[in-house]
Amino acid sequence: MVNPVMVESTRGHFVETKHRGVAAVVDSLGHVIRSWGAIYDPIFGRSALKLIQALPLIESGAADAYGLTQQEIALACASHHGEAMHVKVLEEWLHKLGKDERILECGVHKPYHSPKKPSFADKPSQLHNACSGKHLGFITTALHRKENPEGYIAKDHPAQRRVEQTLGEMTSIDILHAPHGVDGCGIPAFAIPLYNIALAMARFADPTHLHYPRQKAIHRIIEAIKAYPDMISGTDGFDTILMKLTQGNVICKGGAAGVEIGIIPSLGLGIALKIDDGNTKAKEIAFLAILKTLGVLSEDQYESLNPRTPILTHKGKTAGFLQPTTFTTVAPETGKH
Repeated sequence: MVNPVMVESTRGHFVETKHRGVAAVVDSLGHVIRSWGAIYDPIFGRSALKLIQALPLIESGAADAYGLTQQEIALACASHHGEAMHVKVLEEWLHKLGKDERILECGVHKPYHSPKKPSFADKPSQLHNACSGKHLGFITTALHRKENPEGYIAKDHPAQRRVEQTLGEMTSIDILHAPHGVDGCGIPAFAIPLYNIALAMARFADPTHLHYPRQKAIHRIIEAIKAYPDMISGTDGFDTILMKLTQGNVICKGGAAGVEIGIIPSLGLGIALKIDDGNTKAKEIAFLAILKTLGVLSEDQYESLNPRTPILTHKGKTAGFLQPTTFTTVAPETGKH
């Protein structure tokens, strides 16, 4: 199946670039509500899977044992931008563990946020890494279970085995036989059918069919993200802006290479989206178009998020637009898995 063109860029009245993608909207029983493209093909979910990866932190009792706040739980699910507010919370979390940043194995990159003081950006640490909250979640759980946290990013470490098991349970796939690689922050990455990622997100939206401890853990994660959306990306991050605008009616989380997930608790639906060429802005535009189709964004909300983004010349003149196609108006595939 050839995935549909979801977003296009124009120059004048001519289409210059086409961005194909695949998306699924699924309920917690596995029914496909809407879909576009090859939804049963595996993709790397990347950082869009962080909410699932944070479940062992809650379910193990580690979050309670170390008195983690909602901000810290939100950061365990985040791809934060390395702003001062993020670093401050991460430092407080490390203090609770009695550790310093040297325990982190996520590596160092410049923060995504551009601070006013250049010296701040010139000296990034592992705490500025977008995945440092997730990594602290792994370390916290390992320490709580009296495991050596050294090498916690390795596939055979108990921390990653717990994540594998949870991924398998939430997506209903045999994760042990899934194609795998290494994510940017060093942990194992698994290729999972996009449909199954959407199913996992639907189970976050409506966890009533899951065992009670998992229901409680999911509710706790969702409430932490709703309370502190700034922790998930940053002041100017797409996920943060969208969650604030919808007042938590949409929970969303992006991943590298054009992946985005959505959780719609009011409808009990999960969404998974992948833009084939990995274009981040195209991913955001396609995701907004799907949300509009589902009726969870009003026309005013939709327009406020710039779904038709100008392409500018070096002098700031509009040369064209990056915009959604009519893919959501075409009768999509629906059905039951």
